Amino acid sequence: MEDIKKVDQGTGEEIIIRQHRRWTHLLEKRKTVGQGSLILTDRRLLFLHRVEDSPEIKASIRKLADAPMTEVLDHALSLHKKSFQIPLTAIVRVEVGTFAGFPLPHFFLWLSYLKGRNNIVYEVSFQFTTIQRGIFFEPQLITDLGWKRAIQRAIGK
Repeated sequence: MEDIKKVDQGTGEEIIIRQHRRWTHLLEKRKTVGQGSLILTDRRLLFLHRVEDSPEIKASIRKLADAPMTEVLDHALSLHKKSFQIPLTAIVRVEVGTFAGFPLPHFFLWLSYLKGRNNIVYEVSFQFTTIQRGIFFEPQLITDLGWKRAIQRAIGK
């Protein structure tokens, strides 16, 4: 997990506020259905599904070395069909949930957001893990609460 503090110097460029790289699990009914990076910017929340490394991907990323952040993130979204974004203006609720686990409960970040012309409410959940599987209870809860606060600040709640 990283907090990134950049100052917008009037360029209008998208700014990354927080990111959790590689070890974010996309949950559906408490089961992992995807793994990747979660990125919070001043405009949107993105889940970038993990992709297999290839020479083509490396070449396309190198071309974007000096590109604006918005262009880099849009390109990253296009690399996997299960990557998605949620505009901050669409997020209506941010919570930390829990479900029973052994030996300790498991925590997850849960979002509700509006989508489509009819503003249908959708929900999405993420669980943050690290390479160090021995870290359980407290650090995971702290990470989830940190994300909750960061998203609430970004949406103005």
